[in-house]
Amino acid sequence: MKVSLSSLSKFDFFGVFLLRLGVGSLIAYNGFPLLVGGVEAYERVGSAVALVGIGSFHLLFGLASAVIQTVGGAFLVLGILTRGIAALLAIIVGLALAGLVMNSGSVDTVMLVHAQITLALLSLVFIGPGRFSLDRRGI
Repeated sequence: MKVSLSSLSKFDFFGVFLLRLGVGSLIAYNGFPLLVGGVEAYERVGSAVALVGIGSFHLLFGLASAVIQTVGGAFLVLGILTRGIAALLAIIVGLALAGLVMNSGSVDTVMLVHAQITLALLSLVFIGPGRFSLDRRGI
């Protein structure tokens, strides 16, 4: 019996929706505790910009990261400003991944998860929002 999965290509819009739904939910779920975590959480998260040579304003960068993760994750789920939000989130998760790589001597599961999320976000930058989104043209 020959099984062909090529007929599933007519449902590619549903795959993009699942990608947005999954990645957006994970990012928002990660960002909300940071948003309500207070000044200590903002300083800890914002200190990642030290990797690119920024030595101050860690509180501001941490707050911006928490807001972008929480609101941006929800925007990804809804399909609002998908490409721009995915690019911002890819930068944030990429910086977190770089911090993990710099502070660890070996590859662990957390690094692999960050790398996978970064690749999924970069994919969304190029793929776009798909058919089931609020920013789809022609609605």
